[in-house]
Amino acid sequence: MQGTVPPRPLGEIGRAGAGAPAGTAGRGGAGRGTDVRPGAGSRIFRALLLGRPENVAEPTQWHTTIQWIAAALVTVLLMYLTYTDGGWVWLLSYFDLGVHEFGHLLTFWAPALVCSFAGSFLQVAAPLGLGGYFLWRRDSFAAILMVAWAAESLNNVSVYVGDAQAMVLPLFGDDGSGAGHDWHNILRDTGTLASTDTIANIVRTGSVILFVVALGLAVLGFARARRESEEAA
Repeated sequence: MQGTVPPRPLGEIGRAGAGAPAGTAGRGGAGRGTDVRPGAGSRIFRALLLGRPENVAEPTQWHTTIQWIAAALVTVLLMYLTYTDGGWVWLLSYFDLGVHEFGHLLTFWAPALVCSFAGSFLQVAAPLGLGGYFLWRRDSFAAILMVAWAAESLNNVSVYVGDAQAMVLPLFGDDGSGAGHDWHNILRDTGTLASTDTIANIVRTGSVILFVVALGLAVLGFARARRESEEAA
């Protein structure tokens, strides 16, 4: 005759159930084979967003060749578009404008000088930040494109800086008085309005440097991937 099994505390039952494979806790349960624990969706999202992929064990043609060539071609194309139409690149510059205005929105509470600078700062810092994120995720292709985007956006800023004295650019939300011209206000308040052209050229040079960095990353990545592929063969 079998002895009576003593009842287990509810907490122990809960722990035992949590450790069981998905779909085995209840034979007739509707959640069989799925993760029905609270917060499962948010955990999956965090894993996709914050999880760092492992190194590719067997690199494909994409990893060794295609991504680097594609990144270099896109960078060269974006460089051409950036410097051939007054700093305005169709569609992409609209994103720049949106990020720029969001920078003002984030700092509306700050002193006027900070708020004026925040728009131009964020439109360059955002793609650079995304580039760092993609680099951490080991997505070299996306990281290079983000650096190229930052280069385009920085040239866009240089055009804005260069207009600080003439104030002829059509501005979003401007009433025609030029009172909302960020870089006129920044250079006026810092006493550097007379150096408008010099500052604009410095900013444009920074844009060129970022394009060179993006192209250099693509070339170096291609060379390293090919060398590692040959060594592994």
